[in-house]
Amino acid sequence: MYRYRCVQCRTTSPPVLTRSALAQERQSHRVLKHGGHVPDGEQVVEPGRFSFFDLPREQQVFGTLLVAAIVIGILVRAL
Repeated sequence: MYRYRCVQCRTTSPPVLTRSALAQERQSHRVLKHGGHVPDGEQVVEPGRFSFFDLPREQQVFGTLLVAAIVIGILVRAL
């Protein structure tokens, strides 16, 4: 989810799901609060990227074993 942050107004928008909804939120704020001008320091807060290595060690091991089991199952079935 994305959020629009205006540091001048010290406000952050509610989260939106798409970049087009974010653009609409940003444009609405610019028009309503800044006369259409771009406020200095405005920010787009993007969701963090998922990384397999951010998971706890136990979940990494489980995920690896699960993928290995699926691959082995596919190979056995293909034979």
